Amino acid sequence: MSAYYNLKAIILKRQDFKEDDLLVTVYSQEKGKLVLLARGAKKIKSKLAGHLEPVSLSYLNVANGRSIDQLIGADMRQSYGKIKNNLDKLSAAGWFLNLLDKMTMENHPDPRIFSLTQKYLTFLEKESKNYDIAKISAGFKLLHLLGLNPAGKAEIGFRDEIEFIIANNIDEICLNKKVITRLEKLEVVMRHETKTNQS
Repeated sequence: MSAYYNLKAIILKRQDFKEDDLLVTVYSQEKGKLVLLARGAKKIKSKLAGHLEPVSLSYLNVANGRSIDQLIGADMRQSYGKIKNNLDKLSAAGWFLNLLDKMTMENHPDPRIFSLTQKYLTFLEKESKNYDIAKISAGFKLLHLLGLNPAGKAEIGFRDEIEFIIANNIDEICLNKKVITRLEKLEVVMRHETKTNQS
């Protein structure tokens, strides 16, 4: 087994670890979700930090470690600058990446989930509307890929829309005015249920 490996990964989040280090959570094409140690990444002169921003796509060089694997190199390939400069887009991206982090286990790769995440971020990067619709669509698609059958658990009145979401890509969904109208109603229902469950 090689002591090193390479990843194409979307950065989900990073958090402080000790004085100069970061723990970086990524979802990679090759290994799924991983938590990696970036030693010295908080130092001003660190070459790693700029390539490990959440909501970005980077190529990573990783060394196997005893308890946690260590990042030894990173090259950001897509910064998604338009997402980061728009609060609504950033909120929609952050919501999905947080869901992805919570719903997946480490070292369980699924290229379909990686592809969905990349397509969703690309949609947010280039489009100027329908962020909430895209967010709902990506969320249901993720649940479907995880085997949770969101259409079967949804209210009867919205099952057709959820099945349409699962069968089509986000661009097509956001061009279908009838589906958008129905999904806007579904979003209202979901928000109401969330508030009810929290109270």
